[in-house]
Amino acid sequence: MKFDYIVVGAGSAGCVLAERLSSDVRTNVLLIEAGTDNNALSLKIPAAVLSILNSTKHNWVYLGENRSPS
Repeated sequence: MKFDYIVVGAGSAGCVLAERLSSDVRTNVLLIEAGTDNNALSLKIPAAVLSILNSTKHNWVYLGENRSPS
């Protein structure tokens, strides 16, 4: 199968970009996201999100860095 665009990452920006690119019916867009299907109850309950933030089962656990302007 051939694609006109490949979008890697189905976060908020990736999903919006893929949707806008695919609005033209002549365009084939592939949206790729890491991981497997997951039906964990804790992912479906908004209040449970805080309990899984540090879990490597549902989160890449990347740490950000805050740099203040010099």
